[in-house]
Amino acid sequence: MTALLLGTTGMLSAAARHAAAQAGKAVIVSRNAESFSFGDRALDAKCVPLALSYENEPALLAALEKHAPFSLALTWIRPRAELLRAALDALVAPGGLLVEVMGSRSILAGPDGEPSIASLRADALAHQPDMTYAQVVLGFMREGKTSRWLNHEEISAAAIAQMEMPLRRRIAGTLEPWDERPR
Repeated sequence: MTALLLGTTGMLSAAARHAAAQAGKAVIVSRNAESFSFGDRALDAKCVPLALSYENEPALLAALEKHAPFSLALTWIRPRAELLRAALDALVAPGGLLVEVMGSRSILAGPDGEPSIASLRADALAHQPDMTYAQVVLGFMREGKTSRWLNHEEISAAAIAQMEMPLRRRIAGTLEPWDERPR
């Protein structure tokens, strides 16, 4: 199994580690991928670092095509990257799993009532019979009268849960009430 780990060397590093442990090969994409390490010789030996930014979509896709198809893709990409997201979908192997992590604002409808990015992605990929799509939407935690953003462990736990038991959408933390999110 080959795993694609895109944008996962920070808050998702524990989830990336989980994916790499299950993979025969893990392609890690990050601007600083060559300096990234799990701190485990056996895991690091499975990794192919690609020091690329997804801002340069043609270079990124050309590099990824050399390692595709991917049985598992774990991604964290800026919200409005529809063309890149669609291109990555095509690199997932038949029967593969795409776990897409999105920020809390991804569930908000557009200013004129347009569907949210999270809804558009979930609806589009629901019609892909050859792959499993599992979305993680990052929320926040309420603690008494205050709230806080999720920590790295909570974020990775949600992503790992999607790898182990995929749901169409998993909310990490809560998204409501929206007005009580951290500022």
